[in-house]
Amino acid sequence: MTPETPEEAMTFGELLGLIADQQRRLSVLEIAFSSLSFCLDEKAVLLLTQRLRLEAQNHDRDENMQQHFSRLAEEVEKHRAPINIPLQSDN
Repeated sequence: MTPETPEEAMTFGELLGLIADQQRRLSVLEIAFSSLSFCLDEKAVLLLTQRLRLEAQNHDRDENMQQHFSRLAEEVEKHRAPINIPLQSDN
């Protein structure tokens, strides 16, 4: 099935391939988004995690989506911890 011919039936294998591709793309976006916290100051990360937690409690969203917001808040919070990068010494 192609975007040009949406009326054509998609085979089960094509559907599985499309789902797998979408899962990989989503994983990349999740990693990229949670890694953005490395670029933010602590206050911005705190505001972001608070906002994500509010979305996790939003009753206009289904339970599954609320859980995803909660997990994303946890991931962003994990990346908030300071990273100690040892300085290279000139020996």
